[in-house]
Amino acid sequence: MIPRLPGTPRDQPAPLALVVEDDPGVLEALKRTLESGHFRVVAVADGEDALRRARAEAPELVIAGWRLPKRTGLELCDALRRESEGGEVPIVLLAPGDDPELRVEGLAHGADEVVAKPCPPRELIARAQRLVMRARQLARHRRRAHELERDLHKTLEDVRRAREEAAEERGLRALAAVMNVEVARTLDPDVLDARLLREACRQTGVQSAALLEPDETGVWRVGYERGELPERWAGFTLPAPEVCIEWLQTFGRPLRREDLERVSRPAEAMAPLAARGVAVLALLAGADGVPEAVFACEDREDGRPLRDTELDRLAVLCEAASAARTAARRFRVQQDHALELLADPAGAGPEREAAVREARERLLPLAAAMGVGPAERGTLALALGLGPRVWDAPARAALARLAAGDPTRRLARLGELLDDAVACERGEPGAAEDPLAWLASTGLRYQALRLAGRSVFECWRTTASWLGVHAHPALRHHIPEALEPTG
Repeated sequence: MIPRLPGTPRDQPAPLALVVEDDPGVLEALKRTLESGHFRVVAVADGEDALRRARAEAPELVIAGWRLPKRTGLELCDALRRESEGGEVPIVLLAPGDDPELRVEGLAHGADEVVAKPCPPRELIARAQRLVMRARQLARHRRRAHELERDLHKTLEDVRRAREEAAEERGLRALAAVMNVEVARTLDPDVLDARLLREACRQTGVQSAALLEPDETGVWRVGYERGELPERWAGFTLPAPEVCIEWLQTFGRPLRREDLERVSRPAEAMAPLAARGVAVLALLAGADGVPEAVFACEDREDGRPLRDTELDRLAVLCEAASAARTAARRFRVQQDHALELLADPAGAGPEREAAVREARERLLPLAAAMGVGPAERGTLALALGLGPRVWDAPARAALARLAAGDPTRRLARLGELLDDAVACERGEPGAAEDPLAWLASTGLRYQALRLAGRSVFECWRTTASWLGVHAHPALRHHIPEALEPTG
């Protein structure tokens, strides 16, 4: 009995043999012989038909006669070897005699075996089975090689990605360390915000960014911005702040505008972000997790969205800045409380509070109209909040002691402004060179008059009259309108 090829029928199906012979008797004999050896057989009579069937059915073995109609056995062998599919199929050529020259010629054209006719059936089956077995083993090895190559590529890709992730992780740790050192160098919230925006723009490649904070009405407005066109943030408020902040807290990382549009209902609530070109939002929370500020940045100039690695860097920056801002604001609250005690140790009464509010309402807009920057306007507001008690030398000496322990120099700038305001009040030579000092002196004079019991109208009229005699030339255009009595 002729044995089967090794392997179970389930994983080793019976091989398909293509037999090509122009002699019908020989063709039938070959067909019966191969079928007895457990081959499936496709029998054709000419070389052209054999080539078509080989392309269509992908046999595992080809047995072809030497002389065939339309295409000889050698030509068929050449054609099969040129095929990309089936170019490695085992081929047995049946030579018309046992001539070594024919054998060499057949092997030269790509045949695996050249057998003289007639070939004993058992020998033919043994040769056929050996060739099929070898071809199947070669195919298995090739598949395994492909699998190993694919696994190698995957491993190399995993290694490359792991290296990139490790490098990114080291970069994030280094960035966090640098940012922690950077923010630890100051307790001034304005300086911290400026450093955060500067570094965020550098790390992400965006040109403009802003920080939004809630006002007393709950509207989130821009408090600090960075970019060549700061006016692009003018009037911008955070749309649907409850929704934005809720999703920022839920995800715990910066979110792209399209992420917010996808999760928000309705998505149109995020339309103001697209209208302003806002690309990313990130949350800055206090130590207790309460949202304190929202970072917003515009789309990149090249139109490319921020990558995940850039968002990771932004998250590190915001986390470091959040802790520093919390400490800075606590320090500022303590400073403000000390200034309140300095201004009125017994506690501010309603009359003093009203006088401070009225002075600020008149003079801070005037300072802005004169081009005074936000930081200087903040110092002016502090000076007005201290009230006329700072005319006294003991009060200014106490302020100087407080300023000595202030690493932010906020109180030092306040003390310098108050010294200049006192010089303006006394009419010292050269004191009128600083409009900000004149505004501070004006506000303090106004409050002194108000606390003396005079009316708002009389206080502003008296102050304006005094300014009309002594005012700095740069103020003459603004003060008559700003200080016009309202009755």
